[in-house]
Amino acid sequence: MKVDIETLLDELVRRHARGEPLDVQGALARAGDRADELATLIEAYLERAPRNAPSTEAMELVRSLDDPPMLRARVGKRLRVDDVVDAIVTACDVQPEKRPKVRRYYQQLEAGVLDPSRVAAKVWDAITALLERPRAALVLPRLDAPSAPAAYLRTEAPYDVQLTERLVTRASEPVDRDEVDALFLGNG
Repeated sequence: MKVDIETLLDELVRRHARGEPLDVQGALARAGDRADELATLIEAYLERAPRNAPSTEAMELVRSLDDPPMLRARVGKRLRVDDVVDAIVTACDVQPEKRPKVRRYYQQLEAGVLDPSRVAAKVWDAITALLERPRAALVLPRLDAPSAPAAYLRTEAPYDVQLTERLVTRASEPVDRDEVDALFLGNG
């Protein structure tokens, strides 16, 4: 029995209009030796077909992809920043009066501003246990800018990009470091 490709196309168009999933592969299989012809018609239709507006859930997902992964994980678990801070303060035995400092550091870490490699293991243990995600899933991949090729350097002395980064980072760190600084900035 030979199936009319116009009938197959009409079935797909009706499914599309109802917002149902399209079984393009099934339609092409039913078209038999006229599958290439049907594929061309389907492609032409889909190029011109009206687009359905994305669902609210789809739009929320797309918008959330701009958020840092730790923020997405926390929001996904319906936790507040203070919930994570409380877990860190408890796990690391931080004095209650230093809680605001822990909160500031955590927010910097969550936003991807603080270098995650310098954060103490017990802080990560508290965060990963609460968010139920491994550390690697919570941090943004580090995109170190490649250093400029030597042809662009206009200096007699070699320029050390990593040394400059360390000096800039150290200059922005507190002079009177305490245990909270050590938890989030390392012991350097």
